[in-house]
Amino acid sequence: MLPRIWVKAYGGWWAHRQVTVRARGPRRRIEASVHKLYLEGFGGYISLLATFDGAPTFPHKPMGVFIAPGAVVGKRVTIYQQVTLGKNDTETSPRFGSPTIGDDVYIGAGAKIIGAVTIGARSRIGAGAVVVQDVPADSTVVAAPVRTIARPAAG
Repeated sequence: MLPRIWVKAYGGWWAHRQVTVRARGPRRRIEASVHKLYLEGFGGYISLLATFDGAPTFPHKPMGVFIAPGAVVGKRVTIYQQVTLGKNDTETSPRFGSPTIGDDVYIGAGAKIIGAVTIGARSRIGAGAVVVQDVPADSTVVAAPVRTIARPAAG
């Protein structure tokens, strides 16, 4: 029920996020609560402290998407379901902080980008990839190769 009301009243997630970010005082708390309720309906969390240069594309809605506070997302970024842009909270870590995603980046389903890493413009992050190092522009990152583990014959 909430998503239908959401689209009718606000024009969707991005439009409401813009309203929430600009709101001040008690209205901000109300708008932030509605924002949180909407995302919880999809099992996701997108921090209001994350910065977006433009509206990202969620082909499967923000299903299970987690974007940490401090993350920076460029223009025309496509984010599939179950993606994590997570913050590294270990202060002594060389990658302490949140990711920065360049313009025109594609992030496949289930990808995890953790810590203060930079994903260059026009890069593609494959489904299931775990990224903990910087990725140069115009690159493709894929998960580890598939391996088959032999099972003992039934017998």
